Amino acid sequence: MADLSELKNVPVLEKEDYRTLIKSLVEEKGDKYYQNWFEDSTSGTTGIPLRILRTWDERAYMLAKWMQVLYLNGYKWRDITFSLPSPGHIQRDSIVQRFGILKRYSIAYTDPIEDQVELYLKAKPSVVYGNKTYLVQLALHCNENNIKLPQPYLCVSFAEKMDAPSRSVLEKCFGPGCLMEIYGALEVAIMAYQITGEDYFHMCHTTDILEVLDENGQDTNYGNALLTNLFIRSFPMIRYNLRDMLDTEIINGLPVIKKIGGRQDDKIKFADGKTVPWNIICIILDRRRHELKQFRVIQEDYDLIRIVVAKEDVADRSAVANAIIADFRKEVRNEGVEYIVDFVDRIPPDPNGKIRLLISKVR
Repeated sequence: MADLSELKNVPVLEKEDYRTLIKSLVEEKGDKYYQNWFEDSTSGTTGIPLRILRTWDERAYMLAKWMQVLYLNGYKWRDITFSLPSPGHIQRDSIVQRFGILKRYSIAYTDPIEDQVELYLKAKPSVVYGNKTYLVQLALHCNENNIKLPQPYLCVSFAEKMDAPSRSVLEKCFGPGCLMEIYGALEVAIMAYQITGEDYFHMCHTTDILEVLDENGQDTNYGNALLTNLFIRSFPMIRYNLRDMLDTEIINGLPVIKKIGGRQDDKIKFADGKTVPWNIICIILDRRRHELKQFRVIQEDYDLIRIVVAKEDVADRSAVANAIIADFRKEVRNEGVEYIVDFVDRIPPDPNGKIRLLISKVR
């Protein structure tokens, strides 16, 4: 390949193609060949979970990207971290941690929330990180029960797109100015990251190539994202379709991500074929960030949309419902659709541990 322009000649790699590649190589070489490799699987939000196999060198590279982002945000080896991983990702302390270096405390997000608070208070961490939903669940419990947590200088959220109500909940619990986001995928770890105080994402240009393409496959500032990873060789990822919509711009001569728009298929669909993308829905509900703690939009049918919300105690129920419905009628669709606002105390995580904010049951 003479230069990056020739990358366009390579066909797009879909997730199902990648699943087939992994399966075929495992069948060819046998499970025994891979028995000592690092293994993981995606959460399955887009269908069947994807099995991930990586050499330990590749795994070390993925972890090094994570450490680099921490250091760029002020992390020091004496800092204590606190995380809320899934039960299968709890790690034992290495000899490094036993000597008090890179000290970390972890507790599964499935453990009782009281146990999570107890460990946090014991750890008094400088850095907190986890899936957005796990962090919000902990923060909601503390905010509602007037539990004051020691505030970290860095709170790192990943795995889900941040929304304004969640941001408000997290900042109320962990403090203003400490929140930053990471954009990544389990297949490759971090692809882009924020620096605290900045509202855009730096791409990992030295390890990943992110293409943003329009519907015709041409380069654009806002469109669907394809990933080419420059390090993973065992199961190469070349022009891998992330199915995420990204909004980009150039800063200091390099492309950055202004906004992550969510999944390509996260949209409301109507019987006449018209669609409303996720980012429009997010803008509407982000306006209510001081009144809402959580939200979820469920399209039950072409003519029925249910908006599930957990409101702040001081917010007026009728005023919130009327404002949301008015905005949906103005900016989504006015005629031929019924909007219902359901109030709940809390929106629990889905079985995969996340909270999908837009669900369409329309096919």
